[in-house]
Amino acid sequence: MKEEKTETGGEEQPYHYNRELFYSFDKEKGYSQRVDYMIPENQTIIRQQWDLVEERLKGIRYLVTSGKRSPIAWYMEKALMEIPMLAGYMEMSAWRIRWHITPMGFKQLKPRILEKYAALFGITVEALKHPDLENNLR
Repeated sequence: MKEEKTETGGEEQPYHYNRELFYSFDKEKGYSQRVDYMIPENQTIIRQQWDLVEERLKGIRYLVTSGKRSPIAWYMEKALMEIPMLAGYMEMSAWRIRWHITPMGFKQLKPRILEKYAALFGITVEALKHPDLENNLR
């Protein structure tokens, strides 16, 4: 995730490139619009959510490296997908996706299915089979 930082009044605003449309009302001018950067409360919420994503990725990385989940689980979490969403993109049932997330199911995947997963995640089949989990956090 790209994080740009600026200093405004001594407070860090890492998401200053996300802008929102604000409306205000003046008795003389009526309604007016202004595009401004997010309010600090929204920035805090966004930061907290990305921190949660990072924690989930660390948990999935542990499961993949310990052999309890397949690399598909890692890439699915990295792409912020859930099983029903991945099933829709892969045009498969959710139970098949669950099976592919297990190490035994992953080992039995045909090359055609591996290529389809790799194309969906925007990686090579080799990267899908042997992910670089140490250097691949966001």
